[in-house]
Amino acid sequence: MSPTPGRGSSRAIRIERAWGTAPQRGIGILVAVVALALCVAGGAIISAALSGRPTTVDEVLYRAIAGFRAPWLEGPSLALNQLGGGSIALFVVPAIAAAALLLTRGVWAALVVLPLRPIAQWAVEALKATFERPRPPHREIAVSLSAYPSGHSAVAASLIVVFALLVRHRWFTVFGVVYVVAMGYSRLYLNVHWFTDTVGGTALGIAIGLAVWAAAGGIRSLVSRRAD
Repeated sequence: MSPTPGRGSSRAIRIERAWGTAPQRGIGILVAVVALALCVAGGAIISAALSGRPTTVDEVLYRAIAGFRAPWLEGPSLALNQLGGGSIALFVVPAIAAAALLLTRGVWAALVVLPLRPIAQWAVEALKATFERPRPPHREIAVSLSAYPSGHSAVAASLIVVFALLVRHRWFTVFGVVYVVAMGYSRLYLNVHWFTDTVGGTALGIAIGLAVWAAAGGIRSLVSRRAD
């Protein structure tokens, strides 16, 4: 059977669209700067104005979740804890993500997900050391470092942003939003983060994902032009 006409060209078009135009990547960088600024500003306000104490929203949600604890939520929360941190998040998730993008969006897309976890970890640890916000009491699992921002939320958001931009499928975007929200909720359920920690982590992850996608797209475009 002969190949379907236009199939290769259609795939090439989808790959080109995945990286956006130069103006679109510029907007991505701008949004990344804003998201990073919001994350840093949030941490500075919490540290300076509240001395690391929880906000009113943090306290309300902490009490609400403490009053709604169900056995069926513990398993998924612990699974998300493993999925978003440790060796699984460092090796397994990037490998699977890179393989999926290699098959659907090419080598550049596969490579772009690999630095997300190290960049997010470095940024989170730097901000944690800067703000040194105390964790919530009665933690369900052992954790180290300070609370703000949430590293799990940052890693999840960075990966989902890159995938959403490269895949550009409505249902994946919906899944991505649900995944990031679930990751944030799991951190609250396990009492290892305040709500504002997860918001700050998500903003940081958005910034990292957009910046890496835009930078990789710009380098790819430059290499393609020189090759031509």
